[in-house]
Amino acid sequence: MKKQLRTDLNAQTKTELVTALCTKLPPVVDDLWWPLIPVGKVEGKDGRSWQNDDAQAVIDNTQLPFLLDIDHASELTNDTRASGWFEELKITDGFIYARVDPTKSGAKAINEKDFKFYSPALNINKKTGQVHSFSSVGLTNKPNLDVPALNKKQGNQQEPQTQTQTQTQTKQKDNTMLDALLKALGLPPDADQATALNAIQVLKTATETNAMQQQQPDLNSFVPKATHDQTVTELNAANAKLQEMADAKHNEAVEVAINQAIDNKKIAPADKDYYTAQCATEQGLADFTKFADNKAAIIGDSNLQDKPPKKEGDAELNAQDIQKLESMGIVV
Repeated sequence: MKKQLRTDLNAQTKTELVTALCTKLPPVVDDLWWPLIPVGKVEGKDGRSWQNDDAQAVIDNTQLPFLLDIDHASELTNDTRASGWFEELKITDGFIYARVDPTKSGAKAINEKDFKFYSPALNINKKTGQVHSFSSVGLTNKPNLDVPALNKKQGNQQEPQTQTQTQTQTKQKDNTMLDALLKALGLPPDADQATALNAIQVLKTATETNAMQQQQPDLNSFVPKATHDQTVTELNAANAKLQEMADAKHNEAVEVAINQAIDNKKIAPADKDYYTAQCATEQGLADFTKFADNKAAIIGDSNLQDKPPKKEGDAELNAQDIQKLESMGIVV
């Protein structure tokens, strides 16, 4: 099952697979963690490269524990004797680290410097070039990839990095930065330098054009502030004048409606101020007009408009007197 998985996922032959990566060996200590591959782009000295974009997925896909052998014997031959076992994986400082528990023979080979490097055997997806999982790790003397040195002191007594290691880490950092830049520009990870520079130039030109348009606005879309302010002032004055005319017309209509209601004896003259206040709005005037039209008169017709007032000393005729006068043809 293990070999079938590797055959399905790996584009290289077994020989190419097991010499993919190499790292110097550290001395054996109780808690020994080895950096296996960097996160991101993984490049070998032989020119091959792979992508480790999802380091956690690589950890999840790897079956623990996996084998430490000699010169990838478990990958190339039927010799599966262990020089150690990798019990745990973690992501630290941009690398996938593995905790190794060497056997006696493995510890001896490392401490006596029979082997100076180690090389992970990787399962690679041949379609995408993505690292899928770890198959094993082999002690070897054929380095392919410069990653943090192994045959050095652990803890706080680490030896200084070599120039090659520093250059490798710088290159890995640059690659990570380049990948982020290509993503920000909306370009694929394999875009070349010319494509990236062209995208940057397009973005720069668009930014400069936008800045220039903000400094020099389109005259068809904007007016000077002084003209705008004057227009607003004149518009406010015109609106105020219109409102004044509307108010005068409304007040005139209220006066007519109130006086007509008084003349029609629908309201008492003493209530004029009250009803005038109720007609302050158009709706109030409409409501009052409807009220006055439907209301009965509150004072009957006295029929005294054409009759003079009685004079002092005038005798008041009774019904009998009026009947006598009518019989004589006199109407009072």
